[in-house]
Amino acid sequence: MAHRIVSDEVFLATALDLFRTYGFEGVSLKQLADATGLEKASLYYRYPGGKDAIAMAAAGEAVRWLQANVFDPLAGGGPPRKRVSLVAEKLREFYAGGLKACVMDVLSIRGGSEELQLGLKTAMQALTSAFAHVAKESGYGAAAARSKAEEAVVRLEGSLILARVLGDTACFERVLKGLPDLLTAPS
Repeated sequence: MAHRIVSDEVFLATALDLFRTYGFEGVSLKQLADATGLEKASLYYRYPGGKDAIAMAAAGEAVRWLQANVFDPLAGGGPPRKRVSLVAEKLREFYAGGLKACVMDVLSIRGGSEELQLGLKTAMQALTSAFAHVAKESGYGAAAARSKAEEAVVRLEGSLILARVLGDTACFERVLKGLPDLLTAPS
């Protein structure tokens, strides 16, 4: 029987979806192998650290996505409101309109390594800082910008939980629509 070859990109996207669906504790190496068509031995070959290493790599992919689609656009040129609107659309894509859980949320629940927890903390701090930066650039003072950024993260995360639990993405959509108003000072 021929061995299946799966690119790192496809493997990590699959792993990320599994972690978003079942959380760290709910995903087994067998599920990862079954979902990708790889043998468990192949997983250990690629990721000698096992599930922890796979979770770290998947979280790293999510952070790279955030860098390219959230952090960089928020720090880029153009009117702050337009940049926040662009980021809201990218977040809609990443979370499939509110149908996919936040990877930082589900991976932060017990079970992952200290290294994973530190990586998630760093990513959450970077998200809050990126939101605060654009809010400050739009005209808010430093303290107000930080407060607006924290509120944006709370609204995003809370709306994703509501969408998952209630099976209704309307709250998530409202949060995305309101991000430009929340993060940019009135003219």
